Amino acid sequence: MKFTIFSKKMQDLIKEKGFVEPTEAQKMGIPEIMKGSDVLIIAPTGIGKTETSMLPLFDKAYQEKTQPISVLYITPMRSLNRDLLGRLHWWSKKLDLEIGVRHGDTTQNERTAQREMPPNILISTPESLQALLVGKKMREHMKNIKYVVIDEIHELVTSKRGVQLSIALERLQELAGPFQRIGLSATVGDPELVASFLSKNAKIIRADADKKYDIKLEDPKPGPKDIQLSDELVIGPNTIARLRRLYDLIQSHRGALIFTNTRETAEVISSRLRKLDKDLKQEVHHGSLSKERRIQNEQKFKSEELKSIIATSSLELGIDIGSIDLVVQYLSPRQVARIIQRVGRSGHGVGKVSKGILISGEEDLFESAVIARHAREKIIEKIKIHDSAFDVLATQIVGLCMEYQDILDDKVYRIVKRAYPFRNLQRKDFTEVVRFLEALRILWINESQLGLRLSKRRKAWEYYFENMSMIPDSRNYKVISIVQGEPIGTLDAEFVSEHGKPGEKFVVSGRAWKIIQVDGQKVIVEPIDDIESAIPAWEGELIPVPFEIAQEVGKLRKELSKIKDDSNKENITEKYQLDKNSLNEMMEIISKQEFIPTNDTFMIEAYKDFVIIHSCCGSLTNDTIGKYLAAILTAKTGSAVNMKIDPYRIMIQSTARLDEVIKELKNAENIEDIITLSLERSSLFKHRFMQVAKRFGIVSRNTDFSRISIGKILSQYENSPAFNETMREIFLDKLDIENAKAILGKIKKGEIKLKIIENKENSISHLGELGLVHQFSEVMKPRMPEQEIFKAFKKRLLATRVRLVCAHCADYNLVREVQEIDEQPECPKCGSRLIGVARRNQDLTAIFKKRIKKKELTPEELKEFETVRRSADLVMVYGKKCIMVLAGRGIGPETAARILARLHPTQEKLLRDVLEAEKTFARTSIYWK
Repeated sequence: MKFTIFSKKMQDLIKEKGFVEPTEAQKMGIPEIMKGSDVLIIAPTGIGKTETSMLPLFDKAYQEKTQPISVLYITPMRSLNRDLLGRLHWWSKKLDLEIGVRHGDTTQNERTAQREMPPNILISTPESLQALLVGKKMREHMKNIKYVVIDEIHELVTSKRGVQLSIALERLQELAGPFQRIGLSATVGDPELVASFLSKNAKIIRADADKKYDIKLEDPKPGPKDIQLSDELVIGPNTIARLRRLYDLIQSHRGALIFTNTRETAEVISSRLRKLDKDLKQEVHHGSLSKERRIQNEQKFKSEELKSIIATSSLELGIDIGSIDLVVQYLSPRQVARIIQRVGRSGHGVGKVSKGILISGEEDLFESAVIARHAREKIIEKIKIHDSAFDVLATQIVGLCMEYQDILDDKVYRIVKRAYPFRNLQRKDFTEVVRFLEALRILWINESQLGLRLSKRRKAWEYYFENMSMIPDSRNYKVISIVQGEPIGTLDAEFVSEHGKPGEKFVVSGRAWKIIQVDGQKVIVEPIDDIESAIPAWEGELIPVPFEIAQEVGKLRKELSKIKDDSNKENITEKYQLDKNSLNEMMEIISKQEFIPTNDTFMIEAYKDFVIIHSCCGSLTNDTIGKYLAAILTAKTGSAVNMKIDPYRIMIQSTARLDEVIKELKNAENIEDIITLSLERSSLFKHRFMQVAKRFGIVSRNTDFSRISIGKILSQYENSPAFNETMREIFLDKLDIENAKAILGKIKKGEIKLKIIENKENSISHLGELGLVHQFSEVMKPRMPEQEIFKAFKKRLLATRVRLVCAHCADYNLVREVQEIDEQPECPKCGSRLIGVARRNQDLTAIFKKRIKKKELTPEELKEFETVRRSADLVMVYGKKCIMVLAGRGIGPETAARILARLHPTQEKLLRDVLEAEKTFARTSIYWK
């Protein structure tokens, strides 16, 4: 196809823009779009998907003189809106077509202008479309829509945002009549599913067949300089070798985009690179940074002020951020679709090879090698969608009631059923959701001869606009070390909901911590050495490794264990494109194992109070089997069972013996029912339920969960659509019942063999050790010695500001840091040593003066007076040591007297007791606040 398919005006503009030959996507896509077909265009980043969809639509709008708004362009991110507006503005200006953007940041003046003078083309988000459909004036303009483009549709299909959009498009069709649908997607594993999601008649146009990916796997080895640097930067030599390789790659390329799997790793890499070279122009980019900082870093990278950005998935989507000639993935990307999307950011153009390097090491090499092979061969994992999501259904039913004021339930059901995610929606489930909305006083239901008539109640308007976004509310908790008394990191709400119980251990900011108490939005913790039992705090943000990838890792282990000569090595090296270092490292790991767990043989070993099941089944399948075993063992032993997993292991910590665990693994049954029962009582279920409850309008979006009884709400709505939706969501996002059942069935039949390893006392296999400890090695700092803990604690106490009051004359009253106070303080006014200690913000002068003048005190004043007077008695006896104890959080005169009475032989022993008193306060204060 040449550009002659367009009008003369458009052909002239194409020449002026400098387009000579159409890209593959344009050759295949433009004729179909000009014919009016619904199309799904699958193409990699940077080969003109946007122009493929918009050039024909610009030309049609220009030739047909369509009424505004005739073209709706939907993108999943506001940043893409900004980027798009810049790219499309030139064409619209030349064709005398107005183009506008509508999203949450659009000003009131712009909204008013769009209502009065609507643009021909509107760029928007799925959320803003919800508002447009119920706006009185904007609805009139949207009756003119003839073309809808959905950008990055692969990102939307798998989320509830996409489910919401699917019904919104059917509502729009009900308003405007049939319109042409165009979806733009990166390479996906299920093109047919994505096409069905877009339209019943969508043609799939694959313009990704010729795209080449040059993905190499590297395992940098440490040299003498790395070992020396390792001591200076306090991290392992292997990690230093990887960082030095990263540094060299950044220096030798024009623009390098470095991807990591977690925010914590991104920050660690950036800080260590800064220590290697403080002048290296690099910054981080992740979801915890402010929007302004992210945009600033993008712009600096685009203008080449920065040589590199170290990012998480926050930079995966197709916003054009400049001259990237290399993408580096630091450790395994965990999914094939991720590495293709990420590496596609380099070689951003037609005919260019996207160049990527996977820097890996140790056990991570196996997974990285498998994923790199799948990416080169474009073997991409299947995607999952939210079928019949009840909370989305609820908001859309209310939206239709707002559009039509009064609507038959049969009509609503027909509109909803046209949307692909609701193709299997049962009428009884639909009616149950409608009745539920009536019970929540959001809808009226009136019986009529034609069926149920639905109309909105007063609450509907607020409910609908509160729930236009299906993105879960993200609340971060500050992690406060009880030693320093300062924030040392953050945890997301889902992690806290699942693991935020006193005594739980986790890793954050490169150290292991134990939770003392969760108090409001703060998690009070103390440092510990027990890395084995700790959970990585970033596990919530880790992308799950698919079953198929983990199974091939098992097969690769098996192949490597059978290597007899160099010809076998060559076959594997060629298949996985391994360098010499990578192959040697894998072979060394295999050689350290007495027995190799593979895809069809599990290895089970005991270590201390752990049972480790080595199972190459991926994240979700292992989590499903692990949750089943934990539930069964908890019921049988009557004591708590801790469980953590990775894609290759299930690690159970309990009082159960090894043979008991094996017995349950071999005779598993009713797995779905048992997991359902255990989930209902879990913190994860409570957290997810409250998110769903918000989307149903059971609770408001701004509800403070610390002030309500979640358990009471749960029992009230048991077996309701909200309860059932929560269970469906968790089963889809967090579990893989199908593969778990298949694996357990194979174990029962003997098709998967179990190899039991009898370890000597306190010994563990190499792979077992990697699972328990070394999974944290990339970001772990050396353990904090006790001396360092007490040094940091003492520093905090001495820097605490307290108020000193003379209990004798009351004329002396000032705030000082503990370290500034004399060993035996006395009043400079009257010379008394009766110096009381009060809170910094507590001025008690008036109370003391009333007491001196023998005036009557109120009960509250008397209580305050007696507390400070008691502290003055203690200061007179113990001096500054007493003031340091009283500077501890939650320590009053009674507790201080008990501590000081022990007459500690060393200051360290005194500080230990003060720290224990603070922990007790942190644990108990939540109950009597």
